[in-house]
Amino acid sequence: MEVISMGQRQRTEPTTSQLLTLIRNADTFEDATQYHRTAQEPLFQEVLYKWMQQSKLNAKDMIERTGIERSYFYHILSGKKNPGKNMVLRIGLCLKLTLNEMNHLLRVAGFSDLYSRRRRDAALIFAIVNHYTMEQTNDLLIKAEEDPLYWDDKHGK
Repeated sequence: MEVISMGQRQRTEPTTSQLLTLIRNADTFEDATQYHRTAQEPLFQEVLYKWMQQSKLNAKDMIERTGIERSYFYHILSGKKNPGKNMVLRIGLCLKLTLNEMNHLLRVAGFSDLYSRRRRDAALIFAIVNHYTMEQTNDLLIKAEEDPLYWDDKHGK
């Protein structure tokens, strides 16, 4: 099992294959789901901190890159506020996350994965796999006549 340290919380988590083995070898459903009774889902801010550290970015860098209001970003980092889906996408794009990482970030924030059958999500997936910046992604969404991640002076509203 792997030990994950994020901020002040430290916990041991089984891998997916270890969980599958536990379920396959269990005699009862209760045995098969013993991990699920005690498991804690990672918190959004824990995952965000991890990727900020990996990207060598601090809060000030993230605020500048995402355009998120300073106090709001600190509320997100402290867990006092839950970001909306567009905020999560802006953060993930600025961290240059892969599609899998972006979907993980969306899930821990309480949103579903990007889904290729949805046109807007298809544009977002295209931008992520092609390493678009947040601004390039926003421009792509506007040109595709999809809801943008944000409105700015260049695009109105």
